[in-house]
Amino acid sequence: MSVVLSLALLAATAAPKVLVLPLEPVGDVGAAGWISEAFADLLPRDLARLGVSAVTRVDRLAAHDAMDIPVVMLSRATSIRMAEALGVSRIVSGTFERRGSDLTVSVRWLDVERGTLSPPFNSSASFDHAATLIHGLAWDIALAGPWKPPGTRDAFLASMRTLPFPAFEAYGMGLAAAKASHRKDHLRRAIERHPAYDEAHLALAQEQIDAREYAAAYDTLAVVGASSPLARDALFLQGVALLEMARYDEAGALHARLAESEASAGVLSNQGLAALRAREKGRGSELLRQAVDKAPGVTDVAFNLGWALLLDGDAEAAVFWLRGVTRQAPRDVLAHVVLSWALRQAGHTDEAAEEWRGVAMTGAPDGLTETPDLSRRLGRVMRAERPMLIERSDVELAVAHVGRADALLKANDTDGALRELTRAAYLDPYSARAHELLARAHLQRGEKERALGELQMSLWCRDDAAVRLQLARLLADLGRSAEARAEAEKVLKGDPGNEAARALLKSPGPGL
Repeated sequence: MSVVLSLALLAATAAPKVLVLPLEPVGDVGAAGWISEAFADLLPRDLARLGVSAVTRVDRLAAHDAMDIPVVMLSRATSIRMAEALGVSRIVSGTFERRGSDLTVSVRWLDVERGTLSPPFNSSASFDHAATLIHGLAWDIALAGPWKPPGTRDAFLASMRTLPFPAFEAYGMGLAAAKASHRKDHLRRAIERHPAYDEAHLALAQEQIDAREYAAAYDTLAVVGASSPLARDALFLQGVALLEMARYDEAGALHARLAESEASAGVLSNQGLAALRAREKGRGSELLRQAVDKAPGVTDVAFNLGWALLLDGDAEAAVFWLRGVTRQAPRDVLAHVVLSWALRQAGHTDEAAEEWRGVAMTGAPDGLTETPDLSRRLGRVMRAERPMLIERSDVELAVAHVGRADALLKANDTDGALRELTRAAYLDPYSARAHELLARAHLQRGEKERALGELQMSLWCRDDAAVRLQLARLLADLGRSAEARAEAEKVLKGDPGNEAARALLKSPGPGL
């Protein structure tokens, strides 16, 4: 099964291509150890400015946590394992050395697929020009790869902000400190030394959110100006703080504004959660359906949709989504709790009792009991806009099975198609296309009730007017005219000009 980053993880729209590891110190670097983390934070930002998709430092640390890899200097084998899980093609690693007032950095990139190392990129500068040294290395690395940045090295370096070294030093120390209180102290010092240091504002706000200091985080982020490259990141985290402070109307409005320019998975999920907690009937699940389309396979988003459907009264749909969550994240105790509630609400009392027995063995979180409590705030606030999967192999393999099944159905090999589709649905239970094709296969075998169930599951995965029309026609064919009309009316609600739905409403007829 896929290992999923169930915590919030930022990722570029395309799969990341470069993983930057902290530098390894050479000899005794004393208090300069912070350079290691500063490099691993600044270099991915610089590469992104040059058009190179790179894993951010925040993503890398979250991947450590998700994969149970200690945050220490990684061996080559472990770094390759992480890179493969993140879909990375190159790993940048290296060393740094301090001699008096001079800093020397030597890095290489490793081609993950070929296992080959690049020649070293060496650079030296006075220690108080460390940021400029890193900017230059970013250009050199990008130029040596397949990305070919535009412009010239000099123009790129001239475009970079000039940071006071004491602010950069305090920021790096804030990233490297072991204790949260020390990290916050250093980051505040960085802001004092350079009030326009937006990266420090974001890092401090992240620490404050982790410490549940939501009002403080909101105020910290308010300083980031609208013209800043990090303005959207700051607004998103302000939305997180508003949600956690139970200011749902403001949170919903802020995320709605963000969605106008880009409706990312994290924005849609948090907007849906705000609507859910503001008791906007049906609106939360509608937004969360869009979110899961943007981030298929991410368990936190799927959990939110399952919870929303349960609150909407659609217990069977909630069971469908929550079963997938517990399969992908079997140690997610809260998901098992909510699944047991959904099973109970759907009338599956024996299954609900069995599910709860598993919960009881590990202990229910937050004092939750076997009796459903739908007044609880159980949805998960996304801390990043683009949650991403680690190891997408299951979903990608499911797509391959679906493609083969489609060809087999066209060749009238129903049994072969069913074998492919059963495997696809196991690997990716949220594949709307797999369930739609399963319905078609069952219909070819005359199994109308099973086809009905698969069409319903396809719609639970993704609302699609064409699939809903198939469902309406099948209901009519089974003599369930009232249900057929209800499905046709749903199609017309979203598409008033749909002639097929209008015809079905006038006279629901037999067959597909």
